[in-house]
Amino acid sequence: MPPRARRLYVVLATVAALVAAAIPACPAHDVRGRPLWRVDMVHDGDTVTCLDEQRAPRKIRLVGIDAPELDQPGGRESRAALVGKLAGGTVRVDDRGRDQHGRLLGTLYVGDRNVNRELVADGWAWVFDGFSPDPDLLDAESAARGARRGLWAAADPRRPADWRREHPSHR
Repeated sequence: MPPRARRLYVVLATVAALVAAAIPACPAHDVRGRPLWRVDMVHDGDTVTCLDEQRAPRKIRLVGIDAPELDQPGGRESRAALVGKLAGGTVRVDDRGRDQHGRLLGTLYVGDRNVNRELVADGWAWVFDGFSPDPDLLDAESAARGARRGLWAAADPRRPADWRREHPSHR
């Protein structure tokens, strides 16, 4: 390679490396200026880890829903449904506090889409009805049951809480 071309290549490679290194450090925001977090890992149908604005990992339990455990019937499909909904890689998180395990309880949004609600409406999660359930989620679950979508296509779908009681190793 001629020396002039080599120098140009080195300059372009250096600029590209600097730009690539700077991009993750730039905080991302939606059109309304709200922070967007990067999805790092989808654990199951109702738990994800995201990188917040400071790129710190935050484990998030999707509030108001309960998806099957991975080795429960429908668990892998529920996880796959959540992965598909988060394919863009960034989400807005509506923080609702912490659970007993220290996880952030949150509603995930992709654009204006409420991912928690979509999982219930598509039949991949139950409404977690332990605390004053969201009426919108209850309506979504009722519609999914009636249409036999997702988990509701099975003859006898088992609530994750019941399944965990029967399989104590998942507590």
